[in-house]
Amino acid sequence: MKRIKLMSLAVISTALIIGCSKEEAPTESQQSAPVQQTQATQQPAQQQQSQEQQKPQEQKSEEQQHPAKEEQKSLESKKEEKKTETTVAKVDGESIFKSKGCTACHQAAADTVGPALKKIASAYNGKKEDLIKFFSGEGKAIVDPAKEAVMKPQIEITKKLSKEEKEALAEFILKH
Repeated sequence: MKRIKLMSLAVISTALIIGCSKEEAPTESQQSAPVQQTQATQQPAQQQQSQEQQKPQEQKSEEQQHPAKEEQKSLESKKEEKKTETTVAKVDGESIFKSKGCTACHQAAADTVGPALKKIASAYNGKKEDLIKFFSGEGKAIVDPAKEAVMKPQIEITKKLSKEEKEALAEFILKH
């Protein structure tokens, strides 16, 4: 067993020594190796360009095969726009007036605890911004200043309204 191993080592080392000692001129196949390598690197680049050109065509064909997806995207964006419009449209002065309890003190035509809506609309005619300032707690009562103290707790409620809600409330009152 040891002899076989030793003989194999001897044969291998002899082959290595002979191979290393020979100085051979480059063969024709060895000379053409750089050319083949250049061609090999050029071919993948050409294939890559070809594949890139095919990708847009493949994408187009996918779009053509799936027009329903494009249509669905369009419908989803329209739904989103409607949600936004609905949110804006929901700001209704009358519903704010009723939901915040304003009807307890203000009637359309008659003075009760507070002045009538007609009286408020008349006093603030052309002065919508002043009415909004009053709702924000930044203005004085011009309709019935003697009752301003009664309105103070309600002003705390109207202060918390958004700008759009205050505008809608003012518009509702000014319509009277």
